[in-house]
Amino acid sequence: MVKNSNTGKTLKNFFNNPSTPPFLILIAVVVVLLFAQDNFLRWSTIYGYINSFAPLILLTMGQAVVIVSGGLDMSSGASLAVMVCALTKIMRTDEPITGLYAMVVVFLMAIGIGLVNGISVGYFRLPAVIATYATSFLWQGMAQFITPSPGGQAVDWFRGFYNFSYVKGLEGMGDIVPPALLLIIAGCIIWSVIKRCKLGRYIYAVGSNYEAAFHSGINSTMIQIKAYIINALMIYLAALFYAAQNAAGNSSMGDTLTLQTIAAAIVGGIAMAGGRGNIHIAIVGALIMSFIGRVIYYLNVPSSYQTLVSGIIVIVAIAAGEIVAISQRKAELKGAKSV
Repeated sequence: MVKNSNTGKTLKNFFNNPSTPPFLILIAVVVVLLFAQDNFLRWSTIYGYINSFAPLILLTMGQAVVIVSGGLDMSSGASLAVMVCALTKIMRTDEPITGLYAMVVVFLMAIGIGLVNGISVGYFRLPAVIATYATSFLWQGMAQFITPSPGGQAVDWFRGFYNFSYVKGLEGMGDIVPPALLLIIAGCIIWSVIKRCKLGRYIYAVGSNYEAAFHSGINSTMIQIKAYIINALMIYLAALFYAAQNAAGNSSMGDTLTLQTIAAAIVGGIAMAGGRGNIHIAIVGALIMSFIGRVIYYLNVPSSYQTLVSGIIVIVAIAAGEIVAISQRKAELKGAKSV
């Protein structure tokens, strides 16, 4: 009896874990692809998937940090576009040093974007949706000014952010190590370090209750500003990949990405109310969103139904996460009453 009781408790804890629904949905999607796509397990296919999914993963991680802090970034796609346009505008293929110049300038640009968004939301207390939607037009306008029509350049060594085959002396690594994976790992390391510092704990505290965090001695305004800067740095990593991949910029390249990052973060268990969710698990949400398109394609779903099917899958994923969150809150309240 005791053994059965412990097993039941373990299963209950497993299904009440906010990370469980995203992982189960991801497993289901991968299983479907294993049967639908003959070459799914080939390294060339996996390599291609890593390259395809990396930008959304990085942007989702940044968006997740902002949402956890109690904010939202409606300008992430436009931010990506202006960074890529700036990178490819500064670089000259016949001057390798311009790649370094471009990285430094756009890094500072990313800090500036994070500051503007963070100050608008954290300091001026503007609604995050309105403030960042407004700044999205600012970044979009800057991208159009920098690159009126699609174009640009990228030096050879910079193309290594997409594929090492472009870098002299590293050709043999081209089909072995996907640079996109290294960028994702870099993003995970950045957040892992932050999470273990006071800043990580404060981000969750401010997202849970801005006023309570402030009255407990936390500078809530500065924490939200820093959250937006972290988001901008994740976008910067994605911009390095895009600039290396395309060797060109396009002011409209991020138009569809913003809403995808928000949906991916929520599917990955990040609570829209803030204060709850695992940023690393948000990666699972980005993978689910990315794989959905592949599943629909390989199952030969008619194009007229693709948007509908995609929407249903996203709703199911979000609903599963919310059901777990509600169950968890009920358990917490029940525990508090018993005390």
